[in-house]
Amino acid sequence: MDYKKILSKITPTRQEKKAVKRFTNKLIKTINDIAEKKNIKAKAELVGSVAKGTWLKGEADIDIFIKFPLKTPKEKLKKYGLQLGHECIKTMKGQAEEKYAAHPYVTGHIKGYEVDIVPCYDITDASQLKSAVDRTILHTRYIKKNLKKEQIKEVLLLKKFMKAIGAYGSEFKVGGFAGYLCELLIIAYENFKGVLEAAALKWRKGQIIDIEGHGTGKYFKNPLIVIDPTDKNRNVAAALTQQKLSEFIIVARNFLENPKEDYFQEIKYSHDKE
Repeated sequence: MDYKKILSKITPTRQEKKAVKRFTNKLIKTINDIAEKKNIKAKAELVGSVAKGTWLKGEADIDIFIKFPLKTPKEKLKKYGLQLGHECIKTMKGQAEEKYAAHPYVTGHIKGYEVDIVPCYDITDASQLKSAVDRTILHTRYIKKNLKKEQIKEVLLLKKFMKAIGAYGSEFKVGGFAGYLCELLIIAYENFKGVLEAAALKWRKGQIIDIEGHGTGKYFKNPLIVIDPTDKNRNVAAALTQQKLSEFIIVARNFLENPKEDYFQEIKYSHDKE
């Protein structure tokens, strides 16, 4: 099957990429300038799918992490993180709202973009982990280093396919495949078709994928086990439910038997065998 037509619909245009790059550079500079002016030891870094170039056309959710030195007390990290987030959004004439994950962060609505500004610790490996969000920096760096340029389009195809069948997203209400998990599957199986073939023909319950050979897969009891290359004690697929995994496997089999563009359109599929 020729994926060119699908890719033309889901790949950000050169214009979109330029606009996003300009906007994120301005965000980072604004945060770093405010931090310097207020003598706060912190540096902003772009993370997530925009940093990795793996976002779907028109869906650039921007994640800026503000890295604090490891010795920063948690209360100071929260206080200064929120302060820098609010001031950045105000400077850029956006609307701010506070949200809560491992610790509070600020979401800004600026010029049509949604921006998450999240304080974290400036860790260099998983042994320094102080909260779950700190990992995101490591994930972004790992994908940027290990995902080949020509594999970006394969990630986009996989993400769109997952979205179309309602299996994309690791939040509780979805119980599907996270973006980072999709990227790791492309690294493990080289391309979109390779992932589908592995799922349709090879995966068994408790399937272990361990790209870096950490050897910790046996300690997990999930339907799919993908050892985090940056943290041997974490299963990236922990949020994936058996239901969503089964749905993906069935649709992957159907697609391989009869590949059609329809599979990339976000409609409800029936997985009942009649």
